[in-house]
Amino acid sequence: MKKLSLLIAISVLLSSCASILNGKYQKITINTNQENTILVNGETPKIKKGKYLFKRDRIPKQITVKHKGYKDENITIMQYKLSPLYIMSWIPFGILIYPPLADFGLKAYNYDKEIEIGKKMISIPVKDEKSKEIELNKIAVNIDADNIDYGYFRSYKNFIKGNEKKDTKNKEVNENIKLENTIFAETLNDLLKEKGYIDTTRRVLKNSYLDNLYINATVTDYYIHNAFNNQKNPFATGGMIYSDLTIKWEVLDYYKKTIHSLTTKTTSGQFAIFDYSKPDKPLHSAIKDAIEYGLIEFMTSEKVNQLLHDDTHQEEEIFEEIILPNSKTHITSIAQSIKSSVTIKNKEGHGSGFVISNNGYIITNYHVISDTTDLKVILNDETEHNVEVIRYSKIHDLALLKIEINNLVPFNINKSKEIFIASEIYTVGTPTAEDLSQSISKGIISGIRKTNGNSKLIQTDASINSGNSGGAIVDKNGLVLGVVSSKLFGVGIEGVAFGIPAYEILDKLNIRL
Repeated sequence: MKKLSLLIAISVLLSSCASILNGKYQKITINTNQENTILVNGETPKIKKGKYLFKRDRIPKQITVKHKGYKDENITIMQYKLSPLYIMSWIPFGILIYPPLADFGLKAYNYDKEIEIGKKMISIPVKDEKSKEIELNKIAVNIDADNIDYGYFRSYKNFIKGNEKKDTKNKEVNENIKLENTIFAETLNDLLKEKGYIDTTRRVLKNSYLDNLYINATVTDYYIHNAFNNQKNPFATGGMIYSDLTIKWEVLDYYKKTIHSLTTKTTSGQFAIFDYSKPDKPLHSAIKDAIEYGLIEFMTSEKVNQLLHDDTHQEEEIFEEIILPNSKTHITSIAQSIKSSVTIKNKEGHGSGFVISNNGYIITNYHVISDTTDLKVILNDETEHNVEVIRYSKIHDLALLKIEINNLVPFNINKSKEIFIASEIYTVGTPTAEDLSQSISKGIISGIRKTNGNSKLIQTDASINSGNSGGAIVDKNGLVLGVVSSKLFGVGIEGVAFGIPAYEILDKLNIRL
């Protein structure tokens, strides 16, 4: 009995030769560019004689390569190759009746001896002086969480061989994952800010048709790949995860009209999972990584680069002069002004406008009528009229419309360029909802502000909402001083709105009254 016990003890001892004799660290050659910075699990690794020391502890190692101006690269490596020292476990068993026991020790397996990473890093585009600024308009995730594709590798060795199994029912990793738009929006905004595409100077009057574009991003397909360290090894822990992401991108002009679309399909780097009860952080890192790859591919595409540097709209067409009938009667009071203010609606919403001729010519903002779907004009008497867009200026956000009706009482337009700060003004329009049509609010002219071009804006503290856009800014006699164009929104912001001076209506649209 004692001999049998001794024989078994020797067998166990000899079968663990790799675990006993293998070193605590393995020296690995990492082939990368000289300027790159290497991190292992987020920390600076130990280096000996030009080789990196990786601890044999059966814990995944995430290698991150950094280079200023370039996209980070991430791969994960694991011990998956049985140490050559394992052969020593078999030597005595030619004379023993017991087969060798499996060696699952922490040091029994090795990593690859040589790794290549960071040789073809992707440059991140940086905004130049001539490039337009970008703002995110809408981020969407059009995926049902139950339909997220899921694939897994039973071991890192299977990952190396490409032996992936698909299992959409397996919830081990993604059952607690919530795909929220915020992770996409924050990632995109951070990258755009970092590279100068989003203005962070807090200038208020910086946006314009000539200088800005918007982006929509919609995630349409999402695939999670997961590789376990080694499911059969009791000492192996964790694994790694990466994702495939399909994003539909849209470029919108300043008025939110789609002018280009592109779909990207990208694969993230590999991110180590150390605890499968907390997979959120590495999965979110993989999502973020794939988004960044997609954004870079999108931003560097030929068409998007062309749109970012497009200056063909710096000069609009020169309109032929249009002469409108000079009515014998005009609005002469605030009370009368509501009769010649109109609501302009389309499929997406509504804005305001005002009559400038007795035969149905109307002024509004271009952004009010940029979507002409089901475009209608509603007068103060609640009659609804079809409308024709006569001309517009995207640069100056003005539009001239026409409805087929006569005998209207028009507003009188102020032709003077003199604007007096602190003078009382009134706004007339349809704030918030159509049933609030022809509402009047009172304020003062708070200031005269210059835009990026040669134009000016009237600043006012009058109560204005989005539906007021295109409505008239008038004095107590109903004389039009300007056109409501925009308002600042935000926590703690109130009483900061802007209007286009009245003289620009006649000048930019080449109208003579």
